[in-house]
Amino acid sequence: MTLTSDQAVEKAGSFGWYQLRVFAVISYAKIFCSCVLMVMTFSTAEPPWQCVANSSCNFTGTFKPGDANYEKRCLMARDQWEFAIDAGFDSIVTEWDLVCSKSMYATIANSITFILWIFGAMAGSIIGDKFGRKIVVFPCVIFASLCGLASAFANKYWVFALFRALLGAGIGGYSICSFVLVMEYIGIRHRSIVGFCVFYPWILALFMLALLGYLIPSWRTLSIITSAPGLLFFVFWFTPDSLRWYLVKGKFDDAKKVLVDVAKGCGNNYTKQDFEFEEEHTFNIEHERLGDIRDLFHSRSMAHRTLVSWYCWLVSGLVYYGISLSSTTIGGDMYLNFFLSALFEGIGMAIGIPLLDRFGRKKTIAASMCVAALAAIVAALLSQYDDGTMLVGKIISAMVIAKFFVTIAFDGVYVYSSELFPTVVRNTAMGTSTSAARIGSFAAPFTQKVHPMMPFGIMALNALICGILCMTLPETKDKPLPDTV
Repeated sequence: MTLTSDQAVEKAGSFGWYQLRVFAVISYAKIFCSCVLMVMTFSTAEPPWQCVANSSCNFTGTFKPGDANYEKRCLMARDQWEFAIDAGFDSIVTEWDLVCSKSMYATIANSITFILWIFGAMAGSIIGDKFGRKIVVFPCVIFASLCGLASAFANKYWVFALFRALLGAGIGGYSICSFVLVMEYIGIRHRSIVGFCVFYPWILALFMLALLGYLIPSWRTLSIITSAPGLLFFVFWFTPDSLRWYLVKGKFDDAKKVLVDVAKGCGNNYTKQDFEFEEEHTFNIEHERLGDIRDLFHSRSMAHRTLVSWYCWLVSGLVYYGISLSSTTIGGDMYLNFFLSALFEGIGMAIGIPLLDRFGRKKTIAASMCVAALAAIVAALLSQYDDGTMLVGKIISAMVIAKFFVTIAFDGVYVYSSELFPTVVRNTAMGTSTSAARIGSFAAPFTQKVHPMMPFGIMALNALICGILCMTLPETKDKPLPDTV
C-alpha cells in the first residue's frame, strides 16, 4: 500500500519517543536563545530619575518615561539629578548615560535586533527549503549565543549595538527552521498540542530570566550567564533533518530509515519495506523544483493567504513585544511585572491548546486578537488618565489580560501558518511571515517613547483589524499538510 507523507507519519507513530527527542533538542536551543534575546528587557532598561539631595532641582518623587516631568532633567545640569536605582543595578542606559538627546539609543539597540532578524529569517527559510532545516538551525543557534556573549564585553555603545544586531540575524535564522523541523515530524492528531508546547521552553526561559535579572542586577554578568550555554548546542548534531523535507527532496531511503526509528519510538515494529510512497508523489518530487517566494503568489487564493498571514504575524509581534517591553516602564517592580507577564503567557498557552482543537484555528486566533485589543484599549485609557492610582489596573489590563490573549493568538498563528502552506514553500512562507513579525517587533520599542496612550492604542487598533481579517482564511483543523503547491 502506497502512502502520503501524512499517512506515513501516522503509521509510524503520530508522537513518540523519537519525536520527543527532537523536541527536547530544539527546546534546549529555544531556552537559551530566548534568554539571549529577551535579556534586552533588563540590559537596556531605563530606570526612573530623581533630584539629587540638596541640589537646585526642586521636583519631588521619581519620574519614568511617559510621566509629565520626565523630560525636565534635560534642562538641568547633569549633577542635579540621578537615576533612582537600587544598589548594584546597571544597564547600558545608566552606564553610558543614554538620556535626553541619546535616549533613543537604547531603543535603537533593541530595534535593530529585529531588523537583522528579518534578514536572518528570510535567508534561513530559503536555505532551509533548499538544503534542509538542520543545516540552518545549528550554526544559527551557536552564532546567536556567541554574539550575545560578545555584547557583554562591549566597551562602547556601537559595539554593543553591532553584536545585538548580529544576534538578531542568528535568532531569525534558527527560529522558524527549528519550529518547522519539529512540526514536520508530528502527526495530525498531535499537531496542535505540540505546536503550542514547542513554545513552553520560551516560557521557561522568561521565568529563568526574571529570577536571574532579580539576582544579578549587572547587565554584563547577566548577558554572560544567559549566552554561554547556547555555545554547547553542537553536541546535539546527531539530530536528524526534517522527515518531510527528506520526502520532498526525494531522499526516500533517508526518510524510511527515520520512519523506522520513529515507529520504534512509538512501540511499532516496521521495516523500510513497510513504507512505500505514491508513485505520483515520487514523480512530482523528482521533477518539480522546490518552491520559492514566487509560489506564495502563484494564485489569488495563495496570495490572500500570504498577505493575511504576514499581517497577522506583524500584529502579533507588535502587540507581544510591545507588552513585554512595557514591563519596565508601566510602573511597579519590573522583575515582578516581567514574571507576571511570563506566568500568564504560560497559562495562555495551556488554554490555547484545547481552544485550537475545539473551535479551530481561525476562530481561536480571531477571538483572542479581539479580546487582546479590548484589554489594550483599557490599558491605553488608564495610561492617559493615570493620576498615580491606576497602576494595578494597567498591569492587569496589559500584563495579564492582553498578554494572555495575544499569546494564544501568536502561538496559534505559528501553528496555523505551518498548516496553510505546502511543504515545498512552508519554510519560505514561515520565514517571510516571521520577518513581518519582526517589523512589528521593531516598531514596538519606539511606541514606548512618545505618548502614554500610543503603545496600547496602536496595539488595540491593529489587533482588532487582524482578528477580522483572520476570519477570511480557510480552516486547517484536522486537515492533512499539503506537500506541493
